[in-house]
Amino acid sequence: MENRFRETFELWGYREVRTSTVDYFDIIRGGAGEGFADSIFKVQDSDGRLLSMRGEVTTQIARMLVSKARSEGRLFYITNCIRFMEAKPLSQREFWQAGAELVGGREAEADAEVIALSLGALESVGIREARVDLGNVELFRRVAERFGIGDFDALRRAVASKSLGDLKRVTPDEGAQEALSCIMTRRGGPEVVRELSGMVGEGFDGYADYFDELFGLLKTYGCADRVRVDLSTLREEMKYYNGTVFEIFLGGLGVPIGGGGRYDSMMKEFGLGDTRATGFAMSVDLCVKALEASGLGLEGPRASTAVLYCDGFRDKAIRLACEMRRKGIICTVERYSGQGEGIAVGREIVDLRTGRRYAP
Repeated sequence: MENRFRETFELWGYREVRTSTVDYFDIIRGGAGEGFADSIFKVQDSDGRLLSMRGEVTTQIARMLVSKARSEGRLFYITNCIRFMEAKPLSQREFWQAGAELVGGREAEADAEVIALSLGALESVGIREARVDLGNVELFRRVAERFGIGDFDALRRAVASKSLGDLKRVTPDEGAQEALSCIMTRRGGPEVVRELSGMVGEGFDGYADYFDELFGLLKTYGCADRVRVDLSTLREEMKYYNGTVFEIFLGGLGVPIGGGGRYDSMMKEFGLGDTRATGFAMSVDLCVKALEASGLGLEGPRASTAVLYCDGFRDKAIRLACEMRRKGIICTVERYSGQGEGIAVGREIVDLRTGRRYAP
């Protein structure tokens, strides 16, 4: 599976990077936020500085770009992450992620590319039924500000739980309740954003235009029918998201198998000015479980051929094995001791299974 992901990312022009297993805790906390930082496993070095185990990769990549004075690029990673997770089905404290980051580029074009890439990567391993829910953190904050809602965290919790009772406790304003109920309940295409724009008044048409462009690009990529607007999607576990965010679902699992979004604000905090950036990560472990549940699975490892040498012919067997490997044939060199299958090397080279002379 990792090789399939890697091949897909490379076909789209992304370059693989590797990040450190241990990093400075303050840097991760500054990028991902206090809420996420609480879930990170921490250690202390001999100088007394607090370090963290790798719990996610996006913050590390942003810092890597700062150190190399780079403000654009297409990068991907396939690595393990370690964080505290409550004991529940499908949760793991150590898990593997495959992800990609697009730094630079126009907003709608870059957002469409990473969404299409995430679905393309899943298709490469046989997962073709994935669906994407789209939200926008900036739009959500603007709606809260328009109605003077100060307790943003309480509002976010009410919307995430889709509780009208909690929503009414956050704001008594009927106009706000109508607009936020739309965010909580409406699903569809760009028309959902235009409907919300009509409820909140002037200054929101730009979001509707953006979603129109985004869906036009997704249609060109051939995946618009698997993407829907759900403005209650906020990816609240990471503080660095500040624009369009998305989650990837697969029927039957009950939890997202991946997700991502735009994090321009973190790039600015790390000293990269107005650099734009977006990306995603997917759980390799959940993808494996999804394939196993569907009965598809992945192809097993290619079979290895034993090159079996008789007494006095070891060097001849080694030379044959080298030639086979140059041609992409997996093989091992072993002493012949009565095996029934393999390539026997003596005066003649014979395929023991067929009894015929063998030539790679």
